Amino acid sequence: MPEAPDTGKTRRIVSVVALGLTVLLGTAGAYSAGFATAGLSAQSLAQTVTPEPEIVVESSLGRIQPSVELAPLRIPTCSISSLIEAPELGEFAGVVIDPLTNEVMFDRGMNQLLAPASVQKVLTAAAALTTLGPDTTFETTTWSTDDPEVLVLKAGGDLTLSSTASESVYQGAAKLQDLAEKTIGALEAGLPEGERVTVRELVVDASLWDADDDWRDAWASSARSNGYISRITPLQIDGDRFNPAGVLSQRSGEPMPRAASSFVSALRQAGNVARFVNITYAPSPEGAVRVASVSSQPVSSLVSYMLKESDNTLAEMLGRHVSLALGLGGTGDSVGEALLVSLAIYGIPDDGLSLDDASGLSSLNRVTPDFVGSLLAEAYRSDSDLALLAEGLPVAGVDGSLDDRFTGENAIAQGLVLAKTGSIQGTRSLAGWVTTDDTNDLVFAFFATGEVTDTAREALEIVVTGVFACGSNLADF
Repeated sequence: MPEAPDTGKTRRIVSVVALGLTVLLGTAGAYSAGFATAGLSAQSLAQTVTPEPEIVVESSLGRIQPSVELAPLRIPTCSISSLIEAPELGEFAGVVIDPLTNEVMFDRGMNQLLAPASVQKVLTAAAALTTLGPDTTFETTTWSTDDPEVLVLKAGGDLTLSSTASESVYQGAAKLQDLAEKTIGALEAGLPEGERVTVRELVVDASLWDADDDWRDAWASSARSNGYISRITPLQIDGDRFNPAGVLSQRSGEPMPRAASSFVSALRQAGNVARFVNITYAPSPEGAVRVASVSSQPVSSLVSYMLKESDNTLAEMLGRHVSLALGLGGTGDSVGEALLVSLAIYGIPDDGLSLDDASGLSSLNRVTPDFVGSLLAEAYRSDSDLALLAEGLPVAGVDGSLDDRFTGENAIAQGLVLAKTGSIQGTRSLAGWVTTDDTNDLVFAFFATGEVTDTAREALEIVVTGVFACGSNLADF
């Protein structure tokens, strides 16, 4: 008979059987020996007994080891729940995401639709970098016509174009005076010796988008007088500020006439000898020949300033250009659609989202904390142009709209929080990422809505500082 395989299990069974038989046989042998050895001495009896062999039970079974080493399960224990219950936060909603794994570490209403305020500019920045590209610039140009006394000024949608010789709020902006001097120099080069440039009519071509489509119904008219935003026309100077160096300088409300008049003055200073110049508004005539141009700073710089200083005019300008680039016409109504179309490439669910503008001034915008957080996480992981978004986010206690924030007990997070701020009636918001106390980077998007005031700003900072302190031990309870 073939032998059974010598497994540990078989060995154990055989040993048990052998032990049983030994006991049985031993008992029977002793019983029969009782008859055969009656009357023998104990010594003689001992000599007749054969000792049983020692029984050894062998087994190959040990502690079973898993084929794959299992990592220990860590249960986070650091909660920020008490921080989000601060009454200053009104109705709190937010999310914290690990940008490397995309794991949601904390969720309080992350799919709630709400007005984001200026956190909306994160979406605009991402769309501009994605669709326009970081190196794109916007040109303002002049064109000559068949009539040497008629000059065309063609708007290129550069709302940072500056009329001042010194720096405006938009550092490195194209200068209207430079355009005038280039124009007069080029025109003079084509004249007979001794003749001077005489421009008696300036035709302003502002057809890039409808110049009358310059304001959203949801914006308060006081936003212009308070210096928050200008009318969004294709041609203006210094964001239509009365004081080019004042971030919150009052806006005129008539940006195109101001810009056109400033260019007439610049032409005169550059050498135009006409005493009076008539200004008209029309598309460029056929046969017009390009004379000179000046260009804005690149989109990367414009995005950075927009995010740092929360510049609403710049946000709307970029939104219009994204719309134009996508073939949507550059209308105010198309901007929201353009932003979402641009961002669709990242595959972030946008169900229910509705965007009314590019700046976040409108209370009609609706986004979710999850969408904002997921977009920031995408930017964090990205090695594409989207990664440049980080360079524009204000740094806590250092620059931009966070330069004087995260003070007191929250100062431990200064320099470690990069985030966009937001503030409109009914919303205070803060979204970005924080390098935590245990040196992990976490993305957050926090919103305080309802009956909230500016006291919500510090309350939001306290929540972010809580995330900083918890780090990878942040719990969702």
